[in-house]
Amino acid sequence: MDTQKAATEFRMSQWAKIIQNRIDSGLNIKDFCKSNGISKNAYFYWQKKLREAACTVLRKRTELRV
Repeated sequence: MDTQKAATEFRMSQWAKIIQNRIDSGLNIKDFCKSNGISKNAYFYWQKKLREAACTVLRKRTELRV
């Protein structure tokens, strides 16, 4: 595995935890980001990246079943 791919996967896992913490907190995105010093743009960027990755995994699993 190359260094860039490993770094991206690490950041994705960290952001998955942050997004789950936001969901668990019950706060809206604006308030959560403000209270945790997170840029809303960064939050939405990584949320999109994680959704895209999840869709890719589901697509691959579906292709294997066919």
